[in-house]
Amino acid sequence: MSAATLAATLSVIAASPGSHAIPDALQQLLHMLEEQRNRNPRSSEDLYRLKADLESRWRIASSEGHASSTTLYEVLEYGWTECRRIAA
Repeated sequence: MSAATLAATLSVIAASPGSHAIPDALQQLLHMLEEQRNRNPRSSEDLYRLKADLESRWRIASSEGHASSTTLYEVLEYGWTECRRIAA
């Protein structure tokens, strides 16, 4: 994740404490996963599950008051790692 993306995401988090909104950086990853699903029917189901898992992780963290940049980074890192594993 680039520093600019992380900085933009942090401003979204700071602007909406307690919000369950999905930050831009995570939305971009989710959108990329959706595009990958459309291009790769073989991995479609795994990518769908990953997308749902990432959304769930963020919503749970947000509802528990853990919507920090560290949590976001962990969710994004997990998402990218799993995406690469699925694509391999």
